[in-house]
Amino acid sequence: MSDTSLGDARIEDRALIAAVMHRYCTMAKEKADFAGMSVLYTPDATIRFPDGVQVGAHEMAKVVKGAEPTVIQHHATTIDIEFAGETEADVRTMYIAITDEAAPDHWGRWEDHFVRQPDGRWLISDRSIVVVGAAPNGWLARQYGN
Repeated sequence: MSDTSLGDARIEDRALIAAVMHRYCTMAKEKADFAGMSVLYTPDATIRFPDGVQVGAHEMAKVVKGAEPTVIQHHATTIDIEFAGETEADVRTMYIAITDEAAPDHWGRWEDHFVRQPDGRWLISDRSIVVVGAAPNGWLARQYGN
């Protein structure tokens, strides 16, 4: 990766992007408000799940396939932001998910493309959920056979 944006602090932009990621972690929990989470995405956003399902921001409930774990928490660890001009950024966030079925249950990264909106908000326009590992007795393995 050659990122010339590291020399430009862009403190406010970085803080706004990080805030979206932390809000996502707070909302991606048991009995998640998927409709509420859609405000973190552009209206035409695409989300790709580990099993290849690709949905829009209003269809995120498909990830749980109707069988959420009783407890789930997402923890963002590292957020790497690479700006592509003034209004776009590629963001890689490492995460760990803990459920009542395994701790950790699964881990990996979100590969997101953010777009700054005319009102100054940064929203996710494209997301790929990459799972690097999963507990064999956890929720993700049960749901996706990983």
